[in-house]
Amino acid sequence: MERPMEVLIIGSGVTGLTTAIRLAEAGFRTSILSRERALDTTSVVAAAIWFPEPTNEAFMARSLEVFLELIDDPSAGVYPLEITEYLDYRLDEASPAWAEQLRSYRVLADHEVAAPYISGHVLGTVRIEPPIYLAYLERRLASLGGTLNYREIDDLSLVAADNRVVVNCTGLGARTLVGDESVQPVRGQVVHVRNPGITDGYHTHITGGPFTYVLPRNEVVVLGGTRIVGEWSLEPDQETTERIVREATALDPRLSGSEIVRVAVGLRPGRPNVRVEFEETAAGPVVHNYGHDGNGYGLSWGCAEEVVRLIESRGGGITS
Repeated sequence: MERPMEVLIIGSGVTGLTTAIRLAEAGFRTSILSRERALDTTSVVAAAIWFPEPTNEAFMARSLEVFLELIDDPSAGVYPLEITEYLDYRLDEASPAWAEQLRSYRVLADHEVAAPYISGHVLGTVRIEPPIYLAYLERRLASLGGTLNYREIDDLSLVAADNRVVVNCTGLGARTLVGDESVQPVRGQVVHVRNPGITDGYHTHITGGPFTYVLPRNEVVVLGGTRIVGEWSLEPDQETTERIVREATALDPRLSGSEIVRVAVGLRPGRPNVRVEFEETAAGPVVHNYGHDGNGYGLSWGCAEEVVRLIESRGGGITS
C-alpha cells in the first residue's frame, strides 16, 4: 500500500516551520525535531519585514505573494507596512521589477530627501509580528498533522534513513552539523522601545557604512541596526544601544523619549549564497535549506516550495 514519505525537518525557526507546512500540504508525513521552540530562536529577534534584496529574486517574489495573502488572516500576524528608505546614490527613473509586486511604490521627490542622502523611495510592503506569526505557523502545522519534538541533533546520520528525507533547516547550526564553514554568524543588535503609535517605518542605506532602521510592531518599535560578520557574542553592548537609539530618533523624532523595553542580540546565519540543495548521503537523502542571513522571513515561502520540488523531482512523493 502506498503511503506518503516521511520527512523530518531539523530546526524550528521560521524556515523550518514554513518548510514543514509546505511538505505537509504536499501530502508528506511531516515532523520537526529541534533543540528549541520557534519563540526561542533567532526568528523572534528579527525585524521581520519583506524587503527587497538583489539575489534570490524568485524565492523573494513567491514569499511576498504569500505574505500579501496572509494580511487578510487576522490570526497570522502579518500587516501592511509603508517603509521609507533613504539612499546615498541616485535611483534609476524606472521602477525596479520587484516593485510591481508591492502594494504601492513611489520614488521620493528631491525636496523629501535631506543630506547625507541623495534619493529615496517608499515601499508598500508587509511586516510580520514574530510572536504571533510563529505561533500561527505552529498551529497551522499541527492542523495538517505535523508534529514538533525537542531534542538536539549533532549528527544527521542518526536520523537519516532510506524511507525518510531529512531537511536541514538549522541555520547557523549547519556550520557544525554538516561542517559548512562558509556559514558565519552575522551579529545584529536591536533595541525595542515602547511604540508611541508608529505604524510606518524607515530604513537608511549608506554604501559600505552603517545603517539605521525604525520598524514598528504592535507594542514596540524595533530600532537597529548592526551587522558584524564572525561575531558570536550574544551580550548587548551599551555603546551600541545608545548609538542605535540616537540615530533612530534622529531619523524619526516621534521616538523621542520612548521607553526602552528590551535590548536583544541575534546571530543571523550568514553564507555567501543560500543553500537549497538535495544531497544523497550514505545514511539517506538530505535536503538543505539554510544560509538565509537576515532574510529568513523574506525567503521562507519560496525556499520551502523549492524543498518540496526537490523532493518530488526525485520521486519522493510516495514510497511503498
